[in-house]
Amino acid sequence: MNLKMPAVPDEPTLEAVQENTREAIKSLFAFLHAQGQGDYLGERVTQLEHSLQCAHLATESAEYGQDIEVILAALLHDVGRFIPAAEKMGKMITPEGQYIGRQSHEILGESYLRSIGFSERVCQLVGAHVMAKRYLVATDKSYHDDLSETSKRTLRFQGGGFTEDQVAEAQKDPWLEAKLAVRRWDDLAKKPDLTVPPLELYEEMAYECLLKSRSKFRLHSKEYRTPTQETVVICIDGFDPEYLRSGFARALLPNFKKLIDNGFHATAKSCMPSFTNPNNVSIITGAPPSVHGIAGNFFLDRETGEEKMITDDSLLRGSTLLEQMYRRGVRIAAITAKDKLRKILAHGLKSGAICFSAERAAECTLEDNGIADVEKWLGQPAPSQYSGTLSLFVLDAGIKLLQEKRSDFLYLTLSDYIQHKYAPGSKEADDFMGAIDERLGNLMGLASVVGVTGDHGMSQKSNEAGEPNVLFLEEALNEKFGADASRVICPITDPFVRHHGALGSFVRVYLKDLSQLKPMLSHCCSLPEVEEALSGEDAARKYEMPVDREGDIVVISKSHAVIGSKKADHDLSNVKDHPLRSHGGLSEQDIPVIMSKPRVPAKAAPVKQWRNYDIFDLVLNWSS
Repeated sequence: MNLKMPAVPDEPTLEAVQENTREAIKSLFAFLHAQGQGDYLGERVTQLEHSLQCAHLATESAEYGQDIEVILAALLHDVGRFIPAAEKMGKMITPEGQYIGRQSHEILGESYLRSIGFSERVCQLVGAHVMAKRYLVATDKSYHDDLSETSKRTLRFQGGGFTEDQVAEAQKDPWLEAKLAVRRWDDLAKKPDLTVPPLELYEEMAYECLLKSRSKFRLHSKEYRTPTQETVVICIDGFDPEYLRSGFARALLPNFKKLIDNGFHATAKSCMPSFTNPNNVSIITGAPPSVHGIAGNFFLDRETGEEKMITDDSLLRGSTLLEQMYRRGVRIAAITAKDKLRKILAHGLKSGAICFSAERAAECTLEDNGIADVEKWLGQPAPSQYSGTLSLFVLDAGIKLLQEKRSDFLYLTLSDYIQHKYAPGSKEADDFMGAIDERLGNLMGLASVVGVTGDHGMSQKSNEAGEPNVLFLEEALNEKFGADASRVICPITDPFVRHHGALGSFVRVYLKDLSQLKPMLSHCCSLPEVEEALSGEDAARKYEMPVDREGDIVVISKSHAVIGSKKADHDLSNVKDHPLRSHGGLSEQDIPVIMSKPRVPAKAAPVKQWRNYDIFDLVLNWSS
């Protein structure tokens, strides 16, 4: 058999990706060897013999004999029966008590191959051989008659032949003919004592195919290139562009200036609401909250009536870019200042990935965080959560991981404690930004690509007397519409409240009586602190938020004001030492997006309103 192997990826592949790909193929082929000697549904061949015959028929095909993806799909079409998870699938038992296979093994196999990074074509060909059988039964009268008795029995469990509508839909599939070919080989590959090439012949083919397919991936309708060099993305919490402008005006940020002069820079928009959780999740998914499902730090569970903090990934919809790179063998490190983000960042990350918070650095274990004894390793105690040092700890840890060559892709997300308390141009803000700038220089010397953005900006929210300019909306609404007429949820609420008092520029209102929605909405719009008030449905549509997790009314404050629920719910004692600064609204959407290299090719780059969640697209797809 003389097959043309897949072309190697255009760019060098990370060594870790090559090693991980090799291990993934070894594990896959070990499953085939270990389980392949079992009976194949009462046929006179073993499961492995059947798979090898199917692959051999593919190599002998005039149309597909040089198509590596089709050959591998033929070999692996029953992989859902081989892998350990197959034991969890339901059994198909005939009325006579005969076992005739596992239900949905094709779906399990497709999912498994996709999880380790095989191309969409390979995955779909594997997942379609039952679909193809049902299609052929509906379109070829002789096909059913030629099926083995076992295949005829399993057909009943699989839904029978396709309907006319299902046939018409299947005919739109550009890969239909390849899927039908795999199915026909599956039907023929049941000959006892047929000599075919051994499994080992296909191992290098599978490795090259998987390595090539791992060079890129898709998430939320966008394609990304897997990193080929050390890459760092930094999210500076509360990264209002004014901090850069102020620092540049006084030549205080030389490394930021170098980054911008030699690379790419734009003023981008954050997601709404402009809070930490939704924007960090948007950054690591490359999508707005309407896609990933997280639209605040805090929410009301309508079913239970409970107010809940978001501190894990249970509400996350779909995967993350970190998880997708990890699945392809990239060594991921995700470090956050605040522990509330850690479990979201760690979604899908397992053995070998590093994910921890500076806040809980003293508690890290190898099992839970991929690293232990962080304080000793870094030579620093875990800082106070109410300090700028918390963010610097994150950056120092990222620098050390790169120095020790332990990670290929790092996501470092900081705290906005300083930005909440100190305006651009103040000594404290200058010192903090200068310390970030120094570490940025170190990261630029260690990583090939560095991207920087923010989760949101920051605005002053106090009046001329220095008092917080607060609208306690629940009190105002209930005074006008009656006791308990409304319940106001402040999504800015998180375990870090001392520096902002859980006061932000965006709230959700839940009504006791929905018939009051229009008059209550009208009243909200009339309040002097309010910039915009919308129904939950309109707000979700306008600002790309998940409509099923929205309030009845959304209220957004003007740039100089914040909104709370009831005065008794907000402790303002800790925000009186400095003018209140906060975020959440439209006024705090502007943030920088910066990359250490220019976009390449520049002429092909999109002309667009950049979003902070474009930063992964920039560093993976547009860096030179």
